[in-house]
Amino acid sequence: MIPITSPETLGKALRHHRKLQGLSQTEAGRKFNLTQTMVSNVESGVEGVQMSTVFRYMSALGLEMSLSPRTKAGDEEALW
Repeated sequence: MIPITSPETLGKALRHHRKLQGLSQTEAGRKFNLTQTMVSNVESGVEGVQMSTVFRYMSALGLEMSLSPRTKAGDEEALW
């Protein structure tokens, strides 16, 4: 499991899963009527992206979010 502690790490994780599925940003966005620019903004961790957009994108990739207590601060960077 990849720890998500910021918009940037969430974006990196979503990009990773998109690429695992062999999808371009445009192809992934089309699944839930998102533009390539919206997908890029989510994957880049751009501030101001609406949560509904993030969840639509996660749905397009067949992903869901779950929450758990943080084990150690700073661990997320070791995975990238």
